[in-house]
Formats: sequence, C-alpha cells, structure tokens
Amino acid sequence: MDTKKHNRNIIEQFSKQAEGYTSITSHSDALEKLIKMSSAAGEDTVLDIACGSGIVSCAFAKYTSHVTGIDMTPEMLNEARKLQAKRNLQNITWEIGDVTSLPYADDHFSIVISRFGFHHFLDPFQVLNEMKRVCKPNGVVMVVDVSLPESKIEKYNKMERNRDSSHVAALSLTTLSTLFKKVGIDKLEKDNYFMQIELNEQLQASFPEDKTALKNMILQDIGVNDLGINATALNGHVYLHYPIYIFSGKKP
Repeated sequence: MDTKKHNRNIIEQFSKQAEGYTSITSHSDALEKLIKMSSAAGEDTVLDIACGSGIVSCAFAKYTSHVTGIDMTPEMLNEARKLQAKRNLQNITWEIGDVTSLPYADDHFSIVISRFGFHHFLDPFQVLNEMKRVCKPNGVVMVVDVSLPESKIEKYNKMERNRDSSHVAALSLTTLSTLFKKVGIDKLEKDNYFMQIELNEQLQASFPEDKTALKNMILQDIGVNDLGINATALNGHVYLHYPIYIFSGKKP
C-alpha cells in the first residue's frame, strides 16, 4: 500500500470522525488502568503516539510533569485542544507529525504510549521501534489496541475496513508479543478489558463505505461472534464489545 495515499486516507477519515470521537463515552474506559500499569507519576514525561482527540494525553497529564501528543490529523488535535481547555490542563503540547519517524531525540520520554493506533499502521514494527528509541532506559513503552484470535481477524478486518477505510489490520496477541520481542522489549505486562459501544452510537460516529452492509454484517453476527466483538441484543439495542489488550514493557 502506498504510504502517502494511506496517510491521506487517515487524515480524511479522522477529519470527519474528529467531532464525534470523544463523544463516544467508552473511548474513555480503563484510563486509570493504563495509568496504574505505567506507574505514571510526578516527574514523568509522556509521549502519546497517534493521540487523536487527546483522551489519553489529558488523562496522563493529571499525574505527570508533561505530555506531548502527536498526530497527523489537524482536526483531531483541534478536538484535543478543546478537551485540554475543558479540563484546564496546562502541561500538554500538541504536535503534527508522522509517527513512523518521530521528531524527538533518543531517550527523551519516560513513558511512550499508543492507544487505538496500531491497527492503522502499515509498519507497526517501525512505529514500535521508534517508540522504543525515544523512550528513556527503564522507561515504559505501552501499546493498547483491539486484539483478536487469528481465526476471527479476517472477518473483523473486513468489517472494520468498511467502517473505516484507513484500518489496516487488527493484530493478534501472538503478533503483538512478537513485535515487542523483535524491538528488544521482552519483559511484558499484559491486561485486557472489553470496550462496549452501542451499535447506533458507533454508526453515527463513523463514515462507512456501505452503512447498510456494515449494520447487517453486525446484526447477522449476534450470537455467532465470527467478528470477534460479541454483538449482543439487549432491550432493543445492540452492543458491540471490542476486546482491548494492553501491552506494557520497559526499555532495557
């Protein structure tokens, strides 16, 4: 896939999604879990990779010295600034940039995190290697994203590419573990949770290629779970349960 074309698609997609992204309440789930796993405190400096609308950055800013959020979509950073202002946080810097070649010195941040970005990356190894490079020795490198069994990834990817054409691929637990080992971070902590989103809420915040086909694909998966999101009907609503995994390791 052509990198420039893919990046343009990301910007196009998230320019449209920007306003609705933060309004999905479950996007703010488990933030305290991330902070606890990272041991974020006091003098820590944090880099939030593909920071989007700043949900993670603003959460970490309450506990640390400074947070830098980097993303390639200006509209998402505009939403991040709104969230920062709403929470009256002064210790955050927002920057436009490409996460495959980070504009920071080696050994610069004590915590480097990416949440919900890795399934958009054409070369997740390159991004993780860059995250390690800019992290201080004994600092924390953390990746948080949907992860599924190999048997469900193909159908999940088909669904997600319809919902968001900038989606590349969900990564299995084995693939994520292998990536960390390849970059030289092998003492990993892992945790997980399920992010519940009501179907219509998800559709309203998305810009799928074929909304009817996407909705039907999900409705037909209720009680089947070939897609890996355990679509469930309850009291006239359909809820999706995205399996989110947290990988956290320390740079040697």
